[in-house]
Amino acid sequence: MIEKLKNKIFLIVFISLSTVTLGVIIGFAFLNYHNTVNTAVLMLNRIGMPRGEMRQPKPEIEINNHNNIEGIYDIRIENGKIIENEQTKNMDETIKKYALQINTRKMNDGIIDKYIYKVRRKGENICDITFMENEEAISHANSILIISVILCMISIIIIYIGSKKLSKVIVKPVKETFEKQKQFISDASHELKTPLAVIEANADVLENELKENKWIKYIQNEIQSMDKLINELLTLAKIENIDNIRERKKIDLSKELEIILSMFESMAYERNVTIKSNMKENIMIKANKEDIEHIVSTLLDNAIKHTKKEHQVIVELYKEKNDVIIQVKNYGEPIPEEEKEKIFERFYRIDKSRNRKEKRYGLGLAIAKSTIQKYNGKIEVLYKEHYTIFKVNIPT
Repeated sequence: MIEKLKNKIFLIVFISLSTVTLGVIIGFAFLNYHNTVNTAVLMLNRIGMPRGEMRQPKPEIEINNHNNIEGIYDIRIENGKIIENEQTKNMDETIKKYALQINTRKMNDGIIDKYIYKVRRKGENICDITFMENEEAISHANSILIISVILCMISIIIIYIGSKKLSKVIVKPVKETFEKQKQFISDASHELKTPLAVIEANADVLENELKENKWIKYIQNEIQSMDKLINELLTLAKIENIDNIRERKKIDLSKELEIILSMFESMAYERNVTIKSNMKENIMIKANKEDIEHIVSTLLDNAIKHTKKEHQVIVELYKEKNDVIIQVKNYGEPIPEEEKEKIFERFYRIDKSRNRKEKRYGLGLAIAKSTIQKYNGKIEVLYKEHYTIFKVNIPT
């Protein structure tokens, strides 16, 4: 849980800072490039403006011949072909090729290779293109772009490292509080076991002396409830302790599930429910037997108690790519969509009155999920064809 919170904070900080920083750098690079092009285009506009145009506008402006200005080239294109004149005869073929490329573009100004160009369109199929060689300005603009890319990469690395450290600092107080809470639950559960054992022993003595007594029965029932709750709290505390990882061995999961299913046959019979299995043989997994037993037992117990009478619980086991899949299905009403994630929270119970009578405290599924996460697996709830399905994925 703490790790998920840390990852969420890291993502929020990293994405926020990256967006702002990259936005500033990219914006600066774009403005610089745009300013370089605009400045050159203004020069082209002045050079390409015939005398008297501002005073007496003509219906069709002819481009001046700039043979006398070094680095300035004019080309006219009609119907996709270059109109040859004195200037184009001695012109570099590369410039002509660029002119034909530019003619197909929608932009009327920009940079191509070492030239800045301006397009003046005079109709659907006629345009004049003026090129100005300005290698220094283009080189400067490209240098700014390269520097911007490098700055972006450096900024991403710095922000990544900073976000990691900041997320740890933010989560540290929460982690400490959570660790204290776990320690308190563990200590309190251990401390409660001794007085509970004393009460149970005294209740048994009173039962022997007074024989049948409803008040003693009430006490004994509550002792059993308290004992179950304390054991579940201790189990949860052990599972959430990262340093306390049980020894794992390679086991035949198919055989283990068969043994667990046989343990629940009597419970299913009492509730007029049948257990059906559909399991592939010889599925091996490296795990702890107690962990597997707890996961499957919790899901089976939950399925049997929520299956309608004269219907069945189906247990499936198979492999899917690199995962072992365990599915426990029970026939009955679907779990409301808004409850599907909540049922894995500690002490959460959909039907509180019913669960209280059956000594269910909303810890079973929470413990099962924590155990599955120890194996880097996941558990999800589905509903298909009147069956509620608890699907467990455990990597092999």
